[in-house]
Amino acid sequence: MYVCVDGCLALRNHLAVRRVLRADPDLRAQYAAVKRALAGRELTSMDEYVAGKTAVLRTVLSAAGMTTGDLDAVAAVNSTAGAGVGPLDGPVAAETSVNLQVLGRSLAAVRHEAGGDAVVLFCHGFRGEKSGPSRTFVRAARRLAQRGISSIRFDQYGSGDSAGDFLESRFTVWVDTIAALAREQRDLGRRVALFGQSMGGSAVLCAAAQVPVDAVVAWVPDASVDEFCPGPQGFVEEGGQRVGNAFWQEAHDAGVPDLFRSVTATCHLVFGTADEYVSTENREALLAAVRPGDRVDVFDGYPHSAWTYDQAEDVIARSVAFLVEHVVTPAP
Repeated sequence: MYVCVDGCLALRNHLAVRRVLRADPDLRAQYAAVKRALAGRELTSMDEYVAGKTAVLRTVLSAAGMTTGDLDAVAAVNSTAGAGVGPLDGPVAAETSVNLQVLGRSLAAVRHEAGGDAVVLFCHGFRGEKSGPSRTFVRAARRLAQRGISSIRFDQYGSGDSAGDFLESRFTVWVDTIAALAREQRDLGRRVALFGQSMGGSAVLCAAAQVPVDAVVAWVPDASVDEFCPGPQGFVEEGGQRVGNAFWQEAHDAGVPDLFRSVTATCHLVFGTADEYVSTENREALLAAVRPGDRVDVFDGYPHSAWTYDQAEDVIARSVAFLVEHVVTPAP
């Protein structure tokens, strides 16, 4: 028998989950997939099970209209139940800053080693770096580590702390770098997922067409199907940074939607209808290429990357749940 005081948070939690899952078949499937994945793992305590479904539970409760305060309270209870798992956002894996040598270039990176057989490669966007916008990559990598999934967050050549000058950046080099890292991890016997944002999202779709991977997450990818107008001085300047025309010309010549169609891995795509960088034309070009089995979230009113904290938490939870479903190897 399970007894709750009328109106308490625990009861509102249970009723909200029941209501939303009855009404939303997509969330119901997402929630079920996470629980099935957890059931297939060799968990050592109920704490691990509770922590493993906290992210998707937050997504369900957000859909039910719970306040941020209530969501945080539920997360706090889940993270300290029983013997205790620790804070939801606390690192549970070794985080090590390293320099990677990829295709003859030195790249700054952070490894989150969780000890499992799966790894996610995080690929930042144009003018971005390895922590992701508003540190969303850090938050997502730590959530994945709690579920036994390792990550590598890296700066592309000429970006962040990596060698090179941003002016020298090339879209084809971005794609080739991701593909080389994916091959390296596959050769180590690991299941590999790619996770990109903005032009990093476009690049992971192109890389996944070169190298078989297990899953792809692409936040606000740009199809770049519109015409590119090169800068008259040989470069384009944005946000105080200059990049050679070749970067954007290569992105426009890549044929991102066609390459996306050839990807064998299941993909999770995220878009916002108020995106100030990815036009409706470019968004629709990728939506038209979505295959059966892919997961797509189009959020009304969301901008390109300046999401609110709660918006980011929801998107992170959805993507983490998707990756858990597709890269965690079930226990025999």
